[in-house]
Amino acid sequence: MKTLYFKLRAIGVTWLLRLLPRNQPLVFSGRGSSLELCRQLALLGYTRALIVSDAFLAGSGLLDDMLGTLAQAGVKCTVFDGIEPDPNFEQVAAGEAVLTRESCEVVIGIGGGSVLDAAKLIALLHNNPGDLAFYDGIQKAKNPGLPLFAVPTTAGTGSETTPASVITDSATHRKVAVADGKLVPHYVALDPDLTRTLPPRITAATGMDALTHAVESYLSRASTPVTRDMAATATRLIFENLPRAYQNGEDMDARQAMLTASFYAGVAFGRTSVGYAHAIAHQLGRVCGTPHGEANAMVLPQVLEAYGAPVRPALAELARSSGLAAATVSDDAAAATLVQRITELRREMGMSLEPTGLAADAVPGIVKAAIRETGDLYPVPRYLEPDELGGIVSKLVAAA
Repeated sequence: MKTLYFKLRAIGVTWLLRLLPRNQPLVFSGRGSSLELCRQLALLGYTRALIVSDAFLAGSGLLDDMLGTLAQAGVKCTVFDGIEPDPNFEQVAAGEAVLTRESCEVVIGIGGGSVLDAAKLIALLHNNPGDLAFYDGIQKAKNPGLPLFAVPTTAGTGSETTPASVITDSATHRKVAVADGKLVPHYVALDPDLTRTLPPRITAATGMDALTHAVESYLSRASTPVTRDMAATATRLIFENLPRAYQNGEDMDARQAMLTASFYAGVAFGRTSVGYAHAIAHQLGRVCGTPHGEANAMVLPQVLEAYGAPVRPALAELARSSGLAAATVSDDAAAATLVQRITELRREMGMSLEPTGLAADAVPGIVKAAIRETGDLYPVPRYLEPDELGGIVSKLVAAA
């Protein structure tokens, strides 16, 4: 009965995703595009901006060129650098309080997924005051947020283009997913210069996050020809360029390709949602503090294998479009090649596959939460049984 309920709910979620009103961001792309975005902001007549970032970026000098360009254009900026990984309700509220105090007209998020998620909610909360927990779910906000500019400094989350933001409830440590078309930024800069100094470990983790977005979007029941094209393009770009970006951070062509791939994957999964890899990864983040991209990498191959026969034709299509398998190869063999390549990529980049501190007695709770999250939000190709999910998570305990 529960599986039938999930299938019926998936139909509703699919239509909500397709009907969700959303902005189409104007995208500046290429080296120096972040400065072009700053000039665009000034041309639009804004004079007071809140820059949302984290303490490391704010102290690294990475923001200096953008701050200088904005100052030269007559825009007064206030930097709020209180965002930490897996931001919580209090950090968003603190950022909005600074925004109000300084009478800012616009929000600029500069950073990774945590920063961009927080910036989106700060802009939304300003025009929709109240308890952030209320916005848990789909399309809860009544009013548009403040104008929002997004500059990703990692190539993975796709937050710069998605109608979603993940925020942590400090009391329960639960990750709250806010889905609302008003969260999509208005302007985006994909500037590879801002990812140049990204350490190899974070390059790997964020790249695998983008790959998980692309693959899970492609397999979603809510996918369309348009989203499948974008997800397939993102998948190909990641297989071709993630190893290069990992091995040589100065490879600006690879860095640019990864930003483009992350953006395409973000557009795709913003319209289709994701799947069990994300559902489990969110719980590993909650229970063990595992970084999100690493958590996705830990379970993606196992989830794809667990889906079984229903997804093999789609995985085969992805393998062929990515150049991993010839057209003459059978679907089963092509699908297996794709899963094997994901496994190899994790190993080539030396990724950690062992969540820290995962105990066997945590498995039932992780499985229960993953089932609930997937049933509520993700139109997956096949609903897995609790013992199937338990088998995936239990192997992580054995590894740990």
